[in-house]
Amino acid sequence: MEWLVICCLLSYHPPVIASDTLYGTYTIPKEQISLNLSPPNNYTMFMTQYNQRSESVNSQEISHGQFSLVADTVILKDATTGKAMKLLADNKEKLQPLNVPSLNKKAEFLGQNQYYANGKLKWEGEWRRGKKHGTWTYYDEAGDMIKSVRYKRGKMIE
Repeated sequence: MEWLVICCLLSYHPPVIASDTLYGTYTIPKEQISLNLSPPNNYTMFMTQYNQRSESVNSQEISHGQFSLVADTVILKDATTGKAMKLLADNKEKLQPLNVPSLNKKAEFLGQNQYYANGKLKWEGEWRRGKKHGTWTYYDEAGDMIKSVRYKRGKMIE
């Protein structure tokens, strides 16, 4: 009986959440940094800058590579350096940096949209001051709209 318990403990692995539940675009507005998670588990992190003079948007890649999701942690493995960065994914709409160089740990990547593994849009929405704001639209795997919800400062209205 004791041997069985030890075997079970040794073979325990933390639960793995399907990474396709996170495919989409996330931004840290104040930092002007975006993170794109796309199939098959690729990521690109880039900085965007708006040039008022030319009214253009420029983006510069900061990092790219593969990502994985273990329990509630997204692990970004940089293809160039091999270094790993970690984000807390306790909420599928927000990701919090745990060890991303030059990013404040209190900063949050706010989801702008998410996609199913088949490429169809899962949901899209906007944020204001870290809270859901405006219309959030949700879709099924076929791409048909399921519902549309309006938020004001994080609270559902209507």
